[in-house]
Amino acid sequence: MFHMRSYSATFLLALLLIAVSGFAHATSELHERDGDMTIDVTNHYGVPLQLSFGVNAGFPNFRGDPQPTTLDTDATNTYAVPSGWAGRINVGKVDHPDNSKIEGSFHRAGNGDIDVSYVDGYSVPITCSAGGKVLSGCNIELMDRGCNAPDRVSAWGPDGKPALCANGMRGSDWGPPSSFFAPCAGAAYTFPKDDMANVGMISETQISCCIGTSCDPSPRQHKRDLSSTTAKAPSLVPRQHKLHRKIHAH
Repeated sequence: MFHMRSYSATFLLALLLIAVSGFAHATSELHERDGDMTIDVTNHYGVPLQLSFGVNAGFPNFRGDPQPTTLDTDATNTYAVPSGWAGRINVGKVDHPDNSKIEGSFHRAGNGDIDVSYVDGYSVPITCSAGGKVLSGCNIELMDRGCNAPDRVSAWGPDGKPALCANGMRGSDWGPPSSFFAPCAGAAYTFPKDDMANVGMISETQISCCIGTSCDPSPRQHKRDLSSTTAKAPSLVPRQHKLHRKIHAH
């Protein structure tokens, strides 16, 4: 009888080890692999924010297939993407398609791309950096300017205040930006061909995106408030590359 109990305990221990090994293998599938690009998303906005994810049709997904989630204040989530990926992370106080977006594509080290887009609308200020330099984005809180025509408030937050401003110029390829979006023109995408907001291909594979006005500013965003009702589009160089053009297809 003692021998049978000993055998049963050994058998159960073996099953436990197999289960743990299988779980570890499954968990590793959610994390980055050699050759991936990683995107850190940090919330310094002061309130919890909603993240959701999109991938261009026919392109590989994020590692682990992340689902819509809440990013707590001062928290950082890291997302890994494989070679061939092209997609976006929507960020806002509510989950809405007009939110500010982190967009990118990645085909291999030395052939990646990242930008911040307010083409659909603005919800929170975002800048994205790599190698200690801001690549794209704008840390100005645009909601302080008031969302008026041609733009419009398209969602309200839990506090009863406007949660985002839908971009009335999203259908105008060459702009110009409305007065609401003008301070960020050329730093973040404020109309479909606002291509100064994209530095082109990058060699870095570790991207850090920061949400909030305390984040490092883009050297291309306006240093002063633009209060005029109209704004001229920045001087553009027509250098939009194929990967980014796919991301901005509506």
